[in-house]
Amino acid sequence: MSQLTQVKLEQLSVLKLYEHYGALERSLPLLTAESQEVAKAELEACADLRSEKVDRIYYAIASHEDALERIKKEGEHITQAKRHHESQLRSLKGLLNYLRRVLPMDSNKITGRNYQFTLVKKKELTVEVSTDPEFWHTTERELYCIEETVTTTKRVVLRSMSGEVLDERTEPKTTTKVLPNLDAIRSAYQEGRQLPTGVKVIQEYSVRSKRIFSEPRVDLVPSEYPAELLREDSSAD
Repeated sequence: MSQLTQVKLEQLSVLKLYEHYGALERSLPLLTAESQEVAKAELEACADLRSEKVDRIYYAIASHEDALERIKKEGEHITQAKRHHESQLRSLKGLLNYLRRVLPMDSNKITGRNYQFTLVKKKELTVEVSTDPEFWHTTERELYCIEETVTTTKRVVLRSMSGEVLDERTEPKTTTKVLPNLDAIRSAYQEGRQLPTGVKVIQEYSVRSKRIFSEPRVDLVPSEYPAELLREDSSAD
């Protein structure tokens, strides 16, 4: 294709193509009729390349959006898998805690063929709360709840570029929430008092595991055929 200019259109970015197209279009009135035809052909080629590169922007955007969507879904899968394994881990440790209850009082070991678990009683009872204390009965809230108030203060200082203080103020923010009083709940449990609905107190154990390395068995019974075991090769004679 013949061109009016020496510009290599294929090497121009989309931005440069727009600039080149505009400059060439503005120069048309200053050209001869013959040069205008050549310039129009160059304008058409420039527009084609420009359109192609605009489409590439769309393809790149779509590609990155698709990648982000896949990453988002993968993140959701990872979160679900994490929750699943955490739940399974809690259940298995709960099973070991339950097995500890059926062991003799002076034993804290659960032994398999290759592994042994040692369960050590935790110092404090574990309190599990599955209901919102905000909805407990008024009496239960008074007995088994505490109120936590947190106040944070933000100090805002506005200065000019030369460092002069133009304005200074503090903005306090206070949040209050009702929490279960774990100590009061433990005491009530130990005294046999009724607890709010959704509150459970259990004795948990720290679980430690170790690999069992058994000593190789040695047969202490003499062989019935010692002579055969110690017999010399007759070919050595």
